[in-house]
Amino acid sequence: MKKSILVVLIFFFIQPMDAQNFRKPYREAKRALKKKDYVTATLKSIESIKEKKNFKKSIDIFENALSQVNSWGTNYIKSLEVQAIPYKDYRSVVPMEKIFTTYARLDNLQKKLLGLPAGLSLKKKNIIIENTKDYKKKKDEAENLLEAYIKNAAEEFYSNALKIFNSATNKYEYRNAYKTFARAKNYIQDYKEVGAFMDRSLSLGTLNVGYFPLRNFTNTPYNKRAMKDLINSTIGLFNKHPFANYSDISNKIELRRLGVLGDKGKEQLKDIDELVKFKFLKYYAGPTVIKSKEYYENTKEKKKKDGSIKTWFCKGYIYQVAASGIVEVDLEFLNNNGEVLDNQRILVNVEHNDKFFLATEDSDRRAYPLLQKFTRTMPPPFDMVGALTNRFNSKVNEAFKRYD
Repeated sequence: MKKSILVVLIFFFIQPMDAQNFRKPYREAKRALKKKDYVTATLKSIESIKEKKNFKKSIDIFENALSQVNSWGTNYIKSLEVQAIPYKDYRSVVPMEKIFTTYARLDNLQKKLLGLPAGLSLKKKNIIIENTKDYKKKKDEAENLLEAYIKNAAEEFYSNALKIFNSATNKYEYRNAYKTFARAKNYIQDYKEVGAFMDRSLSLGTLNVGYFPLRNFTNTPYNKRAMKDLINSTIGLFNKHPFANYSDISNKIELRRLGVLGDKGKEQLKDIDELVKFKFLKYYAGPTVIKSKEYYENTKEKKKKDGSIKTWFCKGYIYQVAASGIVEVDLEFLNNNGEVLDNQRILVNVEHNDKFFLATEDSDRRAYPLLQKFTRTMPPPFDMVGALTNRFNSKVNEAFKRYD
C-alpha cells in the first residue's frame, strides 16, 4: 500500500514538469524566427509540437518558418556558391563548408517533418507537402566537393611550406616553414609527410635565447632581491613557447655596458640567437597600511512566537586597508651583436583596497549587516609582490609570443 502511494505521488509531481517540456523549445523557436534562422525555428517548433500537438503558438511559428525555409536556403546557398565555385584557393573552403552544412541542416529538417504527429490544426493544410524537398543528392554532392576543396587547400600549404623549407637559410625562415606546414595539417591531420617536416622545421627553427644578468641591466637602488625574483619567475614562461630554448648566460659573461659586446663576449655568445634585456624604470611593492579604524557595536533583537526576545550582539573595529604597487620595465630583444630586434614597455599598476569588521570572539555574525565582511581574526597582509608578479608575467608572456 505504501509503495502504491509513493508511485502515485511521484507520478503527480512529475506530470506537471513533463507537461511543460514544450515551452523551452517554443521559446527557442521564437528567438530563432526573430533572427530569421528558419531552420532552427522549424526544428524547435517541431520539437515543441511533438510534446503538445495542439499548442497554437508553436504551430504558428512552424507554419511561418517552414513556408520560408526552402527559399531562404536556396538564396543563401546561391550567395555562397559565388564565393566558393570554382575553387580559387584555400579561402574557397569556408563558403563550401557553409554550403554543405546548410544542405545537411535542410536534409535533417526534412527527416524531422516525417515525425510530426498526425491531425495538426494547420491553417494551410498542404503546407508540409508543398515544402517537402529531397536534399540528399545536393548534400552528398556538396560533401564530395568539400572533401576535394580540403585536399586542395592542404596541398596548397604543403607545397608552399616545402618551398620555404628547402630554401631556408636561417632559423626564422624554418619557423615560417613550420607555421605553413601547420596550416596544411589543419586541413588534413596526416597529409603526406607534414608531421615529419613540422618536427624538422621546429628543430631547425628553435632559437637559443639568453637573459642578461640582473646586475647588468638595472640601476634601481632598492628592492634588488625582489626584482631578481621577479625576473627569475619569467624564465619558465619560455617553456610555453615552442621556438625558444632558454640559456642562462649570467655566469658566462660580464658585459661592460648594455648592448655592447666585446670580442670575448661575442665568442661566448656564438650559440645564442637572441638576448632578452630587462631595464627596470620603477619597482615598488608597498605594504598593506591601515587607512582607518573605527569602533563599531550593534545589538539585534527578534521577537519569538512565545513572546520572548532573542538578542544578538557584536562589537569590534571596522578597518579600511590599502596597498599599492608598480612595475615599469623596458623589455628589449637583441641579437648576439647587441642590435635591438624589438622593444616594449611593460607597465603594471596594482591598487588594493579592502574593508572588514574585526569582531571580538563573543560577537555574533547575525548582529552585523549582511554582505559586509565579518572576521574574528586579522586577515594577512595583501600579497603585493605576488600580484605584481602574476600581472607582470602575463604581459611578458604576451611579449614572448614572438617565439610561437
